[in-house]
Amino acid sequence: MADRRWCSKSQAKWALLGSAAVALLLLVGLVLGLVLLQRPQPGSESKDVYRSDADMLGYLMTRGQISHQDGLLVTWYHGANSLEKMNAALKDDTMVLEADVNIEGLDTVNETGVPIMAHPPAIYSDNTLQNWLDSVLNSTQKGIKLDFKSLKSVGPSLDILRQLTDAGRVRRPVWINADILRGPKVSHSNEVNATRFLALVQEKYPKTTLSVGWTTPAWPQLVNASYTQDGIRQMHALVRALPQKVTFPVRAVMVRAAWPHFSWLLGQSERYSLTVWQGIIDSVSVDDLLFIRDNSALHQVYYDLFEPVRSQFNQMALNTTRKQMYYTGGSLVPLLQLPGGDGLDVEWLAPEVHGKRFRRAAADKEGMILLDVGLQETAAKDPEPVVRVPGGPALTLKSYLLQLSTNPGRWGIHLHIAEPMALRPSLATLAHLSALGHLARPVWVGATVSHGSFVVPGHVAGRELLTAVAEVFPHVTVALGWPQEVLGSGYREQLLIDMLELCQGLWQPVSFQLQAGPLGQSSAGTVARLLAASPRATVTVLQSLSESSREDVRAGLLAARAVDKSRVYYRLPQEYHLDLLEVVGRN
Repeated sequence: MADRRWCSKSQAKWALLGSAAVALLLLVGLVLGLVLLQRPQPGSESKDVYRSDADMLGYLMTRGQISHQDGLLVTWYHGANSLEKMNAALKDDTMVLEADVNIEGLDTVNETGVPIMAHPPAIYSDNTLQNWLDSVLNSTQKGIKLDFKSLKSVGPSLDILRQLTDAGRVRRPVWINADILRGPKVSHSNEVNATRFLALVQEKYPKTTLSVGWTTPAWPQLVNASYTQDGIRQMHALVRALPQKVTFPVRAVMVRAAWPHFSWLLGQSERYSLTVWQGIIDSVSVDDLLFIRDNSALHQVYYDLFEPVRSQFNQMALNTTRKQMYYTGGSLVPLLQLPGGDGLDVEWLAPEVHGKRFRRAAADKEGMILLDVGLQETAAKDPEPVVRVPGGPALTLKSYLLQLSTNPGRWGIHLHIAEPMALRPSLATLAHLSALGHLARPVWVGATVSHGSFVVPGHVAGRELLTAVAEVFPHVTVALGWPQEVLGSGYREQLLIDMLELCQGLWQPVSFQLQAGPLGQSSAGTVARLLAASPRATVTVLQSLSESSREDVRAGLLAARAVDKSRVYYRLPQEYHLDLLEVVGRN
């Protein structure tokens, strides 16, 4: 009996221990499971690049076909429509297949409603879209670009794509292309209806990249065709609210003259890119292509070109020692700032005087050269704009910029108009030198302005500055600041309202010039509100008011930095710059 009691107790003891061990194992398993769930699984970080709406560059990088996100590295196969051309395309080493989709027998009694692979005027083909997609998906990992030549072909084609995608077969980027707006110098209407095309994509196949462009004339160089500001703004209005990434196919020979407007377009959304394409009859300037590349981030532009232009362009584009050409009205990216890079890395430099010659300060430095510009009377002719340096002689703005144009390195120009009467002569000088090719750098033109609630005599009138820029030399970034006399209580609400009203509707980039001390006394949200004025708006925080306390200055600097690191610049004396670097842990 005693043995049984002992056995019973022993069994209960071991049962209890066993239950505890099982519970402990379950707990350990649960913890490990949660840890494993939280840890990225092998390959999971790249799963999104295999979606139909994935970024093309990210996809090609994941597959090891390109080394970094650069549209120049992507190669294309055109018109892979017939069975013969499709099979050839499947075997070659290009990265993206482009093919044209139409409807069999379109607009004839033989119209079937079946999507086929054909470029107008062809309306018959030995290859259907269904067969084309089956062949491409079964035998290659190439990206896909489908160019729709008629609205009738869009709906049934997207239905086929949706079925294949839902079945898990489309594991690569798909671009849906159509010319949805009539381009310049095009007399006949053959564009795909924009509203209906975009609605069909949203309804039937939203997980894609949109490639939407303008029709172009058959011989654009003969009729001197170029994209227009109105046409580009119309396109932006059509796609700005859509969720997809958007690439705009643009004809290479028509881009350079319209670059101010494409620079604006690329600045409107991080979803936007360009695909620069060459018509088979087009004589494309490699210099024009290099200009496009120099004034855009590497990931923003794809190049779809024929030989020998492609090879010539690639060779020169990848030559790191060539002289680059920058658009005066462009951003500081990529010249002085990497895409998404820190604005604190951009320095403002002062010119040095050596006899009767200027040079930029610390010739080994990179940054924006700040020039205070006034007006000097001359006996023989009209007053000339001059660069004023404390303790140095005045040199004409033209002479200084000509000297500067021979200096290599990475730098831009920031003209601060110190005297109202110097505004238009200074802009005329910029326009003249730019036309001669001596000003291939980013240029800012700004002043302390008088307007609305901050009208102060002696300063440049805000409306006059913007009018003069528009009339004399519009290809600049406008840098506007408030008079010191109105900043005693910081940047008050009405000061912001009036400045934003002044800048409303500008297509040029604007950099609002804020004094650090008064900014430190201002309500939260001042910097964010100014940046929200435009996707291309920036803020430059400066410190030159000796009466501001160091605490207010530091508060202003840190308030600006907390809002945005890439769209806020700092024009500071060396001690303040080093102090800010220390505070943010950058020294």
